[in-house]
Amino acid sequence: MFLRNKKFIALIVVTSFTQFACYNTYFISTTELSKLESDVEPREVVEVLADCPGSKSAYRSVSLHGTQWAEVAGEGSAASDQTSSADVPRADGCTAVPVSTANPVTVRTSDGGAHRVTPFNFVMSESQLVSPEYDLLLSMSVVEGADVKQFSTWKTVATITGVSVLTIGTFIGISLLAPEGDGFK
Repeated sequence: MFLRNKKFIALIVVTSFTQFACYNTYFISTTELSKLESDVEPREVVEVLADCPGSKSAYRSVSLHGTQWAEVAGEGSAASDQTSSADVPRADGCTAVPVSTANPVTVRTSDGGAHRVTPFNFVMSESQLVSPEYDLLLSMSVVEGADVKQFSTWKTVATITGVSVLTIGTFIGISLLAPEGDGFK
């Protein structure tokens, strides 16, 4: 019975790792969160400062280098690829993170709550945060900041490779350890 529980726990751990391993998570303050609201100047990508010293960080970020992001070069011009500046520490200790509508953003409240919002589709005032897409109305006095997730190519490749090696190894192990038999006759 105990062996069965170990297998179940291992399955849950592997499943949860594959769900969270593909993203780097950064904590941003309410000031940086205001750069992502809907009434700011419309742009494809907005750079926010994350994991600054003195801010409460729920997660630790992991290095990601070489990600390409599209950014509008100017009015009416085509978007150009440029290397992301994420995970490059600045002089003030913050990390610059490019955010677009594809990045998941979760607002953190002082009571431990987590509320999903879409970048550039919510409004903040001095007293409240409103996200009509998620039917959310929060008092700004309880909002501590937000977590921004950024897709990690290397974590995704490592997860897929690890699961593939595990699966292939399991089949090879079964075929080597299986007793000789007649099979299905």
